[in-house]
Amino acid sequence: MDTVKLLNYMENLRYDRKMTQEVYLEDVISQRQYYRYRSGESEVPFEVIIKFANKLQIPLLKLISNYQSSSEKEKKLVRDFLNLVINQKFEEAKPYRKKMKNLLLLDEETLIFYYLGILLFDYCTKRISNIEMITQLKKNINFDSIMKKEILHDSEIYILGVIMEYSENDRLIIYKKIDNLWKSNKLLLGNNDSLYSQVFFWIIKNLGRLKRYPELIKMAENAIEYAKNKRSYYSLEYFHYYKALAHLELKEKNEFEDELFKTGLVLLYMDKYKRDHFFEMILKDTDVQCKEFIIDRLKKEL
Repeated sequence: MDTVKLLNYMENLRYDRKMTQEVYLEDVISQRQYYRYRSGESEVPFEVIIKFANKLQIPLLKLISNYQSSSEKEKKLVRDFLNLVINQKFEEAKPYRKKMKNLLLLDEETLIFYYLGILLFDYCTKRISNIEMITQLKKNINFDSIMKKEILHDSEIYILGVIMEYSENDRLIIYKKIDNLWKSNKLLLGNNDSLYSQVFFWIIKNLGRLKRYPELIKMAENAIEYAKNKRSYYSLEYFHYYKALAHLELKEKNEFEDELFKTGLVLLYMDKYKRDHFFEMILKDTDVQCKEFIIDRLKKEL
């Protein structure tokens, strides 16, 4: 448990319970030492926490339980906000952004996702430039340090993937690092199936940018097999679609149509907004009216 965050949480309780700081600190510690504890300059002894809990007249176990519950709520708020931003639902994300102004209990990893969500939101709603967003992201994650590491965990991988997506200058070097660590099994993804699929997505997309189409097709097949084994739809439409585009570039018409049809079948399970957006992208990329294509293909199949 982060005792600094717990102490700051208790400070809010002190304020809400209309107790002056002078009374709160009396016979416990000096104000100067209190500020050192709250800033993280000194480690907070647990007996100090106990004394403050007694001052607040809140049982210690109840206080800790409420702290943990509040911490989980803040994490969920950040996750929900980031998901809305990534799915480009900016109007729905606006109220979340306002709620996140006074978050106090975020751990280091959730704090990274908080900055990511805010910066992506501000960039996509034209509040900051692409360069400003990338500069701030690199600063918040200590980019140079991460790029030197031989093992990466999930939040580091995710942020690097976002930078790779939005920064052309960094794209190739990040792709090579993620690809090398992926091949040597040095990406610590835990049991996060969505992140596994996300890493597949980044590698496949960048293989397309590099025009390494046979490798893309093989990687897409691995990603589709993984998704089937996990019974996951996460990014499955992209795996089929990028595979279709690779076959199109290789002038393999039948394979292209097969994968485009599978893309359309996955899209039938998506919400209308995402499906229509994807159909527009397919039309722009391939000049194929996907809705009509799927209907015609279904008639042939049946």
